[in-house]
Amino acid sequence: MSADGGPHAREGADGVRAATTTAIGVADVDERGGAYAHGASHDGSIDDEGFTLKFLISPSAAGSVIGKGGATINEFQAQTGARIQLSRNREVFPGTNDRVVMLSGDLMSILKVLHMILSKLVADGEGIDRMGQPQVVLVVPNGSCGCIIGKGGAKIRSFVEDSQADIKLSNQDRMLPGCNDRTLTVTGSIDHVLRGVALVAATLCEDPSYNTLVLRPSTYSVHSPISPHGGGSRRSIDGGARRNSHNRSDETSVLVTIPDSLIGAVLGRGGRTIAEIQVASGCRIKVSDRDDFFEGTTNRKVFITGAQEGVQMANYLLTQKISAITLQSQGQQHGYQ
Repeated sequence: MSADGGPHAREGADGVRAATTTAIGVADVDERGGAYAHGASHDGSIDDEGFTLKFLISPSAAGSVIGKGGATINEFQAQTGARIQLSRNREVFPGTNDRVVMLSGDLMSILKVLHMILSKLVADGEGIDRMGQPQVVLVVPNGSCGCIIGKGGAKIRSFVEDSQADIKLSNQDRMLPGCNDRTLTVTGSIDHVLRGVALVAATLCEDPSYNTLVLRPSTYSVHSPISPHGGGSRRSIDGGARRNSHNRSDETSVLVTIPDSLIGAVLGRGGRTIAEIQVASGCRIKVSDRDDFFEGTTNRKVFITGAQEGVQMANYLLTQKISAITLQSQGQQHGYQ
């Protein structure tokens, strides 16, 4: 297997270096032109105080990155000097089926290896959105999102203009119980995505709390096929808390999507399961009609409405129910560690 990881990767380290050194600004550039984040060693070697970047990867894409017997992941590490770690097979980011990839090292090495990973995924038909564009979903501690957003959203808008990538930060209200991270989705050509990630990473280098927050032990242990959608992806529901005409307390409406093949587990016989969840959470839950799918998928839409705590409880109960069904139908799988 070529270390280039596909035709896009053969643009080489020069393209990565150009995008990175321009984006860094606040980081240092050593005499070889390599950038290193605060806390990383000047010789580019990996140490415990180096920079860390997390992103999500689908189960099928994980195999592409790992390679047979770990060959691909080992090759990428050797080529770049960055360290690549994947969460275990059943340790997924809350509300998704995606595993978490953690890249560690100096910033230049991280961007080089991300370039190789993304190029490999695109060549294998992975790492793309529904329109076929390369996409990276970063995991960012909620406590560090302010520095990315900037005053009045000025910072993130400047990232979009500079990189020409589409950059969207998940809504803070969409965070599930026990999860202190948000997702930042960067979409566009590989060059534009890499530029956008470089701008975000360079900004995170300036946040003194980022390294501490990003290295907190995770609690990603429940394998859940439920996918929440927020911001511009939601349809037919309000974008946050609302007050209705009956003077109830503020209500929150949430849309999650569930594979059509699993919707029976959500409804239960005669609607019993969903009725029990509504009673336990105090929320109203509405499932879209048959063949009424979330755009670009075969996932049914599930609307949860109620007090914020109740919505979180309902989401959790749905996740637990579907996870139990899914695990029953799956054989034991061994993830790369």
